[in-house]
Amino acid sequence: MESLKESILRSELQREIELARALEKKGENGKAAIHYLKAAGIYRRLARDVPIEKAKEMFNAASQYESLVRSIRHRESVESVRRIDPETREEMIKTLMVTEKPDTTWEDIGGLKEVKTVMKEAIILPFIHDKPPFIKSHRTILLYGPPGTGKTLLAKAACNMLDGTFFDARPSSLLSKYFGESSKIINTLFSKAKEMQPSVIFIDEIDSLAIKRDADMDDSTRRVIAQLLTEIDGFNTTKEDRILIIGATNKPWDLDEAIISRFQKRIYVPLPDKQARERIFQIHLSSAELDGISYEELAEMSEGFSGRDIANLCQEAIIKMVREENPELEQLNVYELERYSLKYRKLVKEDFEEAFKKIRPTVKSYDVKRYERWGQEYGDIPGGDEDEELESLERERDSIRKAKEIAEKEYLDQKIDEETFRKIIQDYEERLIEIEARIKSLKSK
Repeated sequence: MESLKESILRSELQREIELARALEKKGENGKAAIHYLKAAGIYRRLARDVPIEKAKEMFNAASQYESLVRSIRHRESVESVRRIDPETREEMIKTLMVTEKPDTTWEDIGGLKEVKTVMKEAIILPFIHDKPPFIKSHRTILLYGPPGTGKTLLAKAACNMLDGTFFDARPSSLLSKYFGESSKIINTLFSKAKEMQPSVIFIDEIDSLAIKRDADMDDSTRRVIAQLLTEIDGFNTTKEDRILIIGATNKPWDLDEAIISRFQKRIYVPLPDKQARERIFQIHLSSAELDGISYEELAEMSEGFSGRDIANLCQEAIIKMVREENPELEQLNVYELERYSLKYRKLVKEDFEEAFKKIRPTVKSYDVKRYERWGQEYGDIPGGDEDEELESLERERDSIRKAKEIAEKEYLDQKIDEETFRKIIQDYEERLIEIEARIKSLKSK
């Protein structure tokens, strides 16, 4: 039987959704986004007091509304429908073109040997004319994995190797503030890529452009997804051989299934292993000297760090050194700075030890497991043994429960603020619900 609290929340939820839809129809997108966001929050509150199966559905609904808000916020409120003429659309697409060839090379990216091999094949094969007709390359590639693992760098290195036009097609640029125009902008983008080939279309954060479709999705978002599907289909079925479409996402589980199926190759870009981490340190510290610590030691100390985390760590160590060697720096005026010669020294172990205290891994172990499970279902990761998966899930569940206890203690000791604490606990609870549901599913088989 539905409790009074749940009944009130559901009533609030219905009101927020109706308000959001009404505002969106009027073109008041900014106001609509606020109410959609409130609806997502109510879904999350409801999920805490219902059985696991229902809770998972509610968290998914909340996630989709939050993705919808991200899309809506890219469109300004307008009182009347305005149309963008073809010339203006053409100019908009030109702003997505990176006029200078990216200077990123494969050597600038630590590790990811297998990922690089697949992408190199996709670039090289179309240029070999003397080959049998059954040999074709992957022309649509989806890169998925934790943030900061090098997905954007891979796309830039691919464009460098291709020596072609690079289209940095971010959703914020493709989602027009004018109704009905986003699908036309996408059409213009793909047409321009054909005209300028060889070319690479890189769509970062593609999950915010192609979220899962459901009954609550507005018509404009549906049209955007439909247009994107049409354009990608065109590239997969025609003989346009010198164009590479690369999508990247940190949230592959939010993608529409139809979009997922359009990418011929789905590649997991994982956290760097020890060898890759050592190479990443060498890249970011190439002109610095180390004293009393080796790249191998740094690689061992940074297990679980992403490439971006390591870059931030190196910068923190360097800044500590600069601060110590130049204590008077912040006191100098603009005229003195012009004549100032910056003092520096070798980087020592203490510099990095202090940096490790401030820079922590941004990707949690349970997030990695989620990527791996998605990869087993949709991507390029082989499926594991169910008994092994069950044991892994139970270990992960116990680990998260302990992490919750630690977070609660830190909050009580006033080591973290209330907003941070609530965010941490919410993330843990969502993941525990997913784990419990999967454990129940495995045990019922």
